[in-house]
Amino acid sequence: QRAIGREQSWCQLTCMKMNVLFCCVLCIIPTLLVALPGGAPPEACSTLMPNHGGTQGAPNNTGFFLFGEPLSGSYVPGTTYRMRLVATIGDFAGFFIQARQESNQEAVSSIVGTWVTVSSGIRTARCNGVDGDAITHSSRDRKAEVLMDWTAPATNVGRIHFFYSIVVAYSNIVVKLNATEERPSSTIVPPPMPPADAVFSSTYRQPEGCQQSNCAFYVEWRNNGEFIDFRMEGNAVGWIALGITDTNLPLNDASRNFSDILACQAESVGSTVNVKDLYLPGGGLTPSFDSSTNGLVYTSGRINSARIFCNFTRVLFPLLGQEGEDYNFGQDNFLFFLSNSATGAASDVPIVNPNVIFSSGTVNVDQGFAAFTGSVYSLPGEGSFPTSGCSPDDCDFYFRWGVNPNNPNYLTFFISADLTVGWAAIGVSRDRRMGGDEIDDVFGCTTSNDGPPMVADTYNVAGGGRSNVGDNSGSVGLVQHSTGVINGRLECTFSRIISVLTGEEGSDFNLDNSYYVIIGTGYTQGAPFQRHERNPEWSTSEVNLVRESSVDFDYARIPLIRTHGILMVFSWPILAWLGIAMARHMKPALPNGGWFLMHRILVITSLFFTCVAFLLIFVAFRNTETRGLITLGDMNKTGTAHFAIGIIVVALQISNPIIAFFRCHPGDDNRWIFNNLHGVLVGTGAEILSAVNILLGLYLFGDKIADPEEFDAFYVMIALVVLFGVVDFALYIFFLLSRAFCEDRTMATESESPREMKNVASAADHPPPPPKKDPSPDHWLRWGGWITLAAIVILLGIIIIVLVSIR
Repeated sequence: QRAIGREQSWCQLTCMKMNVLFCCVLCIIPTLLVALPGGAPPEACSTLMPNHGGTQGAPNNTGFFLFGEPLSGSYVPGTTYRMRLVATIGDFAGFFIQARQESNQEAVSSIVGTWVTVSSGIRTARCNGVDGDAITHSSRDRKAEVLMDWTAPATNVGRIHFFYSIVVAYSNIVVKLNATEERPSSTIVPPPMPPADAVFSSTYRQPEGCQQSNCAFYVEWRNNGEFIDFRMEGNAVGWIALGITDTNLPLNDASRNFSDILACQAESVGSTVNVKDLYLPGGGLTPSFDSSTNGLVYTSGRINSARIFCNFTRVLFPLLGQEGEDYNFGQDNFLFFLSNSATGAASDVPIVNPNVIFSSGTVNVDQGFAAFTGSVYSLPGEGSFPTSGCSPDDCDFYFRWGVNPNNPNYLTFFISADLTVGWAAIGVSRDRRMGGDEIDDVFGCTTSNDGPPMVADTYNVAGGGRSNVGDNSGSVGLVQHSTGVINGRLECTFSRIISVLTGEEGSDFNLDNSYYVIIGTGYTQGAPFQRHERNPEWSTSEVNLVRESSVDFDYARIPLIRTHGILMVFSWPILAWLGIAMARHMKPALPNGGWFLMHRILVITSLFFTCVAFLLIFVAFRNTETRGLITLGDMNKTGTAHFAIGIIVVALQISNPIIAFFRCHPGDDNRWIFNNLHGVLVGTGAEILSAVNILLGLYLFGDKIADPEEFDAFYVMIALVVLFGVVDFALYIFFLLSRAFCEDRTMATESESPREMKNVASAADHPPPPPKKDPSPDHWLRWGGWITLAAIVILLGIIIIVLVSIR
């Protein structure tokens, strides 16, 4: 009984422990999960409240903000905008975002627009009957920032509000924040102070083209997260200011909108300089202070030798309540410069002169600024393909480049390519191998399915062959000036920053170094750039685009490759295959050595043209990184196979006449070795490999040089190989099985070349030569078969040669 009691007590204790453990697990699991790993469920579409319980946290006191141009209140129907959800303090596990019409924002039916994921760990959701009309997380990994694209509805549906919920932890949920109202201030998200060596990639100066220290006015800026850092200087003892406005009408024009003014004013001559955030009412000349200075931080200023210097940082988007005072730096606006000798206290406002000089074009401060209004033909650098013999209007690819006259931090490019749909791009590479051991920096322009052409900044992935992807930060550092399809040519003008911006180290090169230059085109639309129209062209040497103004491309390679292909088609199907067929089928029809004469003429002529074509391809690739060889390896598997098989075929073709020269006479017991080595192993082997290799060569030619959608020579060659192979094999089987063939075989074996018959006669004490033999009874069938083979290879071979010649 005591034993039974002990067992019962042990069981009770064990059960109690298991219950405690189970309760602990139940308590821990929600904490570990934090957020539903698959994102917000459909039930959350209406309220944006997660259904895993917990208590709603305090209203956004931890600093989670959604950023994007549509938050300013305006959007262009059908346009795609980059949006960012940022945790300014700490991080978060989950989120849920929707865009809703203001007129009925509480209803699910008011959800508008569609989302596309950019960052990993997120996915789109379906709430209002459209896939992608909401976006949420797809993993519970902690996040400090996520990027996504939102496309506005196709028609204007009025003002739109963005609502979002944040799961910080299982019991801390921030629900249904209105991104338009939840805006950061300088006290919530102070940006990091710009380091002393920070690269300020964009500038505006007056007069245009002046050197910084000699400019009457100079301002440079850089993106700093959700802020813009400015450094400004100018000749004045009172104040200088940068103005931002949406029109270049005179400041006192009553029809104009307000202007955003960022001023640096000395309190007295040679004293403290204050930075002031002002706005100028439309048509007025007396600025007013912004209702809040929360968007202006890290201000400093000084005056030295009648020149004012100041540094400050301004928030990228207008804060709530300041929409009529501050402009959105993420939109295109005009810049202008103001200055005056009047000093003033911190509370004073300067008086504005209405006669100002506006920037020559609109500026997107967030993306950078490098205005270009001159003629593209004033750019000093010039390159084209073909390298010579064409004009800008008829070159396959024409481009110019030079340091931007208004901003020496940028290179300006002009591209003109012979296509109306697709892309044209320039790239720079260190290793002269597309997607080799290092990336290739690629930038250019492309047509679009639903809008005008656009410019894009991309790179080829290292070790990725043809994998082209967008830059890490999109097109930051790339400024579009103009694009269009003009007179049947895709043209674009743009500027690319010379240095490497922060975050772009893995996708951009510093252009003030020497690289091989690549130019290429393709027929796909949009970025990144995809399939090439033909093999991209490489410069023959490294070029520093900042310091040099010419580049040469190895245009001679294309005609040489084309000639190589034409000669190989002529040498093998038309000459060698017919010569082999002559030996295979025509001995009984030409029993007195005529077959041997024709066989020898055809194959020796074929050998000559093969050697010429073989040498041409090494000359064509003499300027590649492999010096005479094509790029070999995994990144060019087809080319590697073509090269290897070509070496084998040429070696076999050269060796076969040598083997024939040392053959034994027909009566030798070992004659069968020669017959099988010369006729079957080497001859037929080379014939089969040549067919395979010509197909590979035509595939490479169509893929890399010709238009792949129109190049039909590859398929004509397939038809040639199939037809010739079927007829040749059928003739062989027919003559092998026919009695006439069997009877004639002895005669054919005894019938060798005149030289061999002479040797046999000499061995028999010079008996009289045997009488000439008559052709076999089936000689007309043999001639008909050989002529059929000749018709196939000559007709289809000429078609292939013509197609190769005109592409």
